[in-house]
Amino acid sequence: MNLRPGARALALLLLSSAACGGPLTPSPIEGEPVCPDFEIGATHAPMRGSLRFPVTLTVRAGKNPITRTTLTGRRSNDDPASRVLLADEDAEYELEWAQCENQRAPRARTLARDTKDTAEYACGNATVYKTDKLVTRKGDAASRTVRFAAPPKSECWESELPAAETPPALPAAPDLPQPDASAAEPAAAADGGAAGASAAGASADAGAAGASAAPVDAGAPRDAGAGAPRDAGAGAPRDAGAGGAVKPPPAVAADAGAIPQGS
Repeated sequence: MNLRPGARALALLLLSSAACGGPLTPSPIEGEPVCPDFEIGATHAPMRGSLRFPVTLTVRAGKNPITRTTLTGRRSNDDPASRVLLADEDAEYELEWAQCENQRAPRARTLARDTKDTAEYACGNATVYKTDKLVTRKGDAASRTVRFAAPPKSECWESELPAAETPPALPAAPDLPQPDASAAEPAAAADGGAAGASAAGASADAGAAGASAAPVDAGAPRDAGAGAPRDAGAGAPRDAGAGGAVKPPPAVAADAGAIPQGS
């Protein structure tokens, strides 16, 4: 017979009460993963946080199942821990951890925790991934605390909103063309040649100006015959000590400033 999850839990509770004979007390499950609320779609619809693949915990006393619960994760650290019902007595239990093969569809945040849609989830074939032992002692509440065993798939439902678009990058400044060195060299050479020609022309002009400004060499000797001294016998002094012989003229250059004859 296929019982709804709520009816199955009640039947297990009645069975455990009959088997153990002691009062059932809520026992906390520590270490359950926290799956925060999230948003989906373009309307940012608020959804309740939960595991994608819930975990089932079955408590057995020998071969008899005492209780079974499905864990979907806490929505925040402030949420109370999930609990299982165990008898307050000296006993030894087997904890069987299994993970559902079906994903649990996200639920709207406005729905209550124990609404009808929680009973409609179908776990499918749950795969056992770990078994533990729990030894309880009568009157010791801490001995009935259950430690959560992490499943192979521990991911939570998360937001599926599109990622924010990044602003486009500013275009880079265009690279300016560099001057062609091969074209600059002939131009520089031509300019140098023109400058050299100008300098040469300036030198030639300076030379011409110097030539025109230089005084005429007044001391340049005229024709040797015209400037030669007259006959020594005509006006040359005689040597008194030589018996009246004509004294030779001194070996000096003609006076450059003498006025040429016949002028």
